[in-house]
Amino acid sequence: MRARIPAVVLLAVALLTAVALSACTATSRSSSCVNGVCTVSLSGEQTVEIEIGSFERDLRVAPITPESVTVSARGDSADLTPGESAEVGGLVVRVDSIAGRDIGLHVERA
Repeated sequence: MRARIPAVVLLAVALLTAVALSACTATSRSSSCVNGVCTVSLSGEQTVEIEIGSFERDLRVAPITPESVTVSARGDSADLTPGESAEVGGLVVRVDSIAGRDIGLHVERA
């Protein structure tokens, strides 16, 4: 019975470690669209569905570096620094901010 206690403790430690590591790679996002202009805030590399009226696009945001972020849609891509904008896949995307894994975007239809 005593040999099982350390195994249970090790299992608990392993599970807690896995949960902690998964929190490091979690992604989140929020967006709001008003009059055809969307403001998107996200954390971590991901694909965001942009809906402007009946117009829909999947916007991929990856990779993220300390200085720039690559955005892509429908085969177009651009590497942007804060303040820069580009047309990708029928969207005009401007990077408002980069802070670690947190990105602020301004998105509208081209």
